[in-house]
Amino acid sequence: MTSVADYLSSGLVIVDPALRVLAWNRWMTEHAELTPEQAMGQPLDKLFPDLPTATLRRRVKAALQLRSPSYLQPSLGYLFPVALDRITESHFAYMQQRIRILPYQEDAQTAMIVVDDVTAMREAEARAAAAAKASRRYLELLDSNVMTLAIDAEGQVTRASSALLESTGWSAETIAGRSLEELGLGKQDELNLTDNSERSERPMRRPEGEPLWVRVRHARGLEDEVSTEHHLVLQDISLQKKIQVLSERDALTGAYNRMKFDQLLKTALSAHQRYAHPFSIVLCDIDHFKRINDAHGHLAGDAVLKQFTTLLQSQTRATDQLARWGGEEFVVLLPMAELAEATSAAEKLRQAIASDHWPAIKQITASFGVAAHRQHESADALLDRVDAALYKAKENGRNRVYADETTDEALSNDLSNEPPAA
Repeated sequence: MTSVADYLSSGLVIVDPALRVLAWNRWMTEHAELTPEQAMGQPLDKLFPDLPTATLRRRVKAALQLRSPSYLQPSLGYLFPVALDRITESHFAYMQQRIRILPYQEDAQTAMIVVDDVTAMREAEARAAAAAKASRRYLELLDSNVMTLAIDAEGQVTRASSALLESTGWSAETIAGRSLEELGLGKQDELNLTDNSERSERPMRRPEGEPLWVRVRHARGLEDEVSTEHHLVLQDISLQKKIQVLSERDALTGAYNRMKFDQLLKTALSAHQRYAHPFSIVLCDIDHFKRINDAHGHLAGDAVLKQFTTLLQSQTRATDQLARWGGEEFVVLLPMAELAEATSAAEKLRQAIASDHWPAIKQITASFGVAAHRQHESADALLDRVDAALYKAKENGRNRVYADETTDEALSNDLSNEPPAA
């Protein structure tokens, strides 16, 4: 390790494929409390018994084989335990870390593990989430009677608040007598006016312009004994909808982002555990995408990614979930699909990509890895299998589909043969 590395504000560890330490910078010495002499030549799992060794080895192997960076997001938020000793209250007991794994030398099978301290960022995210939660509660209370509608037993508007009229562009005269359906709020029975906890998000029509997204609630306790009116409280959630889209979608392609895909995968796992619903994952990568950027420029590359996304969306089922995995990689979650169906779907996508017209580029192909979820399999294990399947497709010549045919029985045997955790 050069002396320059000792002045970096990140930890650097150079390891071989067996995770033996070959170099160790000053940051690691200060934070892991191990000197280079203590660390050199030692396997990382001996120095840190709780290390996710198998996953880390796979990431190192991937980085060395592909000669490109690999990333690891530890489930606990850190790879190397560094206790936080702070006077002020913290959300975390240990330093939160971002882990990058890069090939170290072209002619040597060594990898560099880069450890970045992201505790401050994650503290800020946690504080922001807590503040957002408090703000939502406060705004819900504050806005509970801002926009209101009174409707009769037939579901027709009898009165509207001035705040609602100002927000929507309706006048008292033009909105009176209109039904909930005409306003885009659905049928009266769909709002379940007998249940105070029932909520509904609807695009309320306006005389001009785009609909106004509102959350509709039945405000109970406002009716008197002789009145047949029901009162609805409407909350403007347009900004929330926009933020939701921004938080869930990749800015360039419009596909779901990695965070949203993780949520979808978690939901699929829950459905499998509760109802035994099968699902599969298809991971695809545009072949030689770097050549496209190099030959035609990054704007052309961006255009390819957008067209690629549109094509995938047009060739998948309405229930399938498409996300941008990173760079030129995309992932599709296929609910209620076994391996054969998912493999067929991947082949359909491969053919569509190979035969589509790509402006300014002669042809584009993509490689696909496919894996079906197996009994008792974790999300990480499934993702590792589909990732390995994609690598197989590339190793076998690209522009092809490779399906991981691991069975429930084989996976169960693998799990039973794993050594117990340290």
